[in-house]
Amino acid sequence: MNLIDPKKSLDEKEGVVEIKNYLNKIKIIKNLYMNGSNTASEICNEVGISLPTVNSLLTDLIKAGKLVKQGRAESQGGRKPDLYRLAQDSFYVLALDISKFVVRAAIYDSSNQAVTETGTFKITLNNEKSTFDKIGDFMETYMQESGIPNEKIIAIGMSMPGLVDSVNGVNHTYLKFGKKSLVENFEARFDRKVFIENDARAMTLAEFKFSQDQKYNNVLGIFVGWGIGLGIIIDGKLYRGGAGFAGEFSHSPIFESREISCTCGKKGCLEAVASGTAMVRMAEEAIEKDSDSILSRMARERGEGIDPSLIVDAALAGDQRAITILSDVGLDLGRGISILIQLLNPDLIIVGGSVAEAQQYLITPIQQALNIFSMAKSREKSELTLYKLGKEVGLLGGVAVVIENIFEDIIN
Repeated sequence: MNLIDPKKSLDEKEGVVEIKNYLNKIKIIKNLYMNGSNTASEICNEVGISLPTVNSLLTDLIKAGKLVKQGRAESQGGRKPDLYRLAQDSFYVLALDISKFVVRAAIYDSSNQAVTETGTFKITLNNEKSTFDKIGDFMETYMQESGIPNEKIIAIGMSMPGLVDSVNGVNHTYLKFGKKSLVENFEARFDRKVFIENDARAMTLAEFKFSQDQKYNNVLGIFVGWGIGLGIIIDGKLYRGGAGFAGEFSHSPIFESREISCTCGKKGCLEAVASGTAMVRMAEEAIEKDSDSILSRMARERGEGIDPSLIVDAALAGDQRAITILSDVGLDLGRGISILIQLLNPDLIIVGGSVAEAQQYLITPIQQALNIFSMAKSREKSELTLYKLGKEVGLLGGVAVVIENIFEDIIN
């Protein structure tokens, strides 16, 4: 059963029954990929295939080495049913976490576990074809050195910054050159399905799928690094908006009274006062005032310029100026989030990104701001929490995007 080029496999089938069985097998594989494991009766109900057909196809897939039995499920009265899951080496996904200056890569098996050490490659993201080629060379070398058979890596998922139209495979901010879309360029080079998504949306989807209790169907993911990203889950589905750009929250002019210019050209944007970039500006001012502080000493020792993680480390080491910076950022960020609470009334608000490594130094002022600026009734059932996937969240974002899309064009 070919999972590398399913359309080609479908074209090679002869007869209505063979095509139907192939499509039904893909539906079963998708169900198990999304759920982890399932019983035959649950697959029957969720996929819409008769139980005898499901049992027959499960047997075929086990013989083909695609599935294995994983013990038994809880009994609903009577004999405990068998649980089925994908074989761990059934197929693999290459995940990329692309930021403005670093590309990270890892390969995940069909149970969404990393099977390789994370690879890193320094880059300055822009719209040059040479940058695309360098990223492509890095990916190619990484896959070759992994030792995993090339044909078993069925898809590539990318989490990346910028104005991303994931449906059409275009990043309107980065790696935009020539007449073809970014996805078309990558698919032409690697001859397999490629999916891209804005980093905040991908990371929110990863947290939703892999770390949070699924009782939450309406989730906001706020990711604070150099900038601020927002991902929105509504009724269990990633919300992209009409043109695919939902979540550009950071450039909302919430603080127009402040004469601080944003990278977008406006003044008073949330990103201008509550992002990692804003933190660096405040830290530079703090260092000028106090050259003997913990923050100042750490900046001199590191010798590579100030970045948001340095400020977080200084706060965790007890530097009062760094703690104050995080408190100010948290209060402003919380003021912005309070607007989202009023508009969207989420079940869960996840705060992540490199700045969130400050933990309570960031979360506490955010909560204080929510208490001040949002209506009590609106926020009472909105839980605020730190992200749980940590530094792996971007890579798992790439995996989550693949899970959402990999079989859609075959079975729909």
